[in-house]
Amino acid sequence: MRLSCRRLAAMALMVPAAVAQAAAKAPAAASPGQPVPGRPAVTKDAAPSRADLLDGLHARLYLAKDGPQAKVIARTIRELWLKAGTDTAVLLLTQAGKALKAGQGETALRILDLVVRRWPDYAEGWHRRAVTRYMLGDARGALRDLDKVLSLEPRHFEALFTKAAILQELKRPAAAMEAYRAALLIYPGMTPAREALKALELKLDQTI
Repeated sequence: MRLSCRRLAAMALMVPAAVAQAAAKAPAAASPGQPVPGRPAVTKDAAPSRADLLDGLHARLYLAKDGPQAKVIARTIRELWLKAGTDTAVLLLTQAGKALKAGQGETALRILDLVVRRWPDYAEGWHRRAVTRYMLGDARGALRDLDKVLSLEPRHFEALFTKAAILQELKRPAAAMEAYRAALLIYPGMTPAREALKALELKLDQTI
């Protein structure tokens, strides 16, 4: 379980190149009522807010269960989490991911320390630092960061999954199962969480 969870956590840390490039090229947000260069003018209420988009996507994610559409919806939610940061923050997450992939974990951690200090309300910065801490063996530090993520984004199913994996590693099965179930209430089609929960429940049943 330890190896597979760490591999899944590492995958979560990688910023898709297309997403990072799109965020880097996106125009800066305009003040309410001020048109964005190159785009048609819109009224303040014309476009749904990020919160409204997430609410709709989470509703669709829950209803999609484990069908192929669920993966597409989950990916869109991840992109919104990422794009909640500034262009600079997104690029720093990209650099941290590259550093970790190259085996430079401490460099990745220093970059992510900078991100969470500079943008403390950016949930994805805390999430990426939690994953990096977990990969470097700092399970308790990772848990603290994951709790911060969930205070900012309570429906962050990846943070819940990683938290569950760490709690399981720390021999806290009841708390781990609670976190897995919480992730599945948000994303019923999250196969790694469902399989991990099933294996843990089976293991506990065999010890009774």
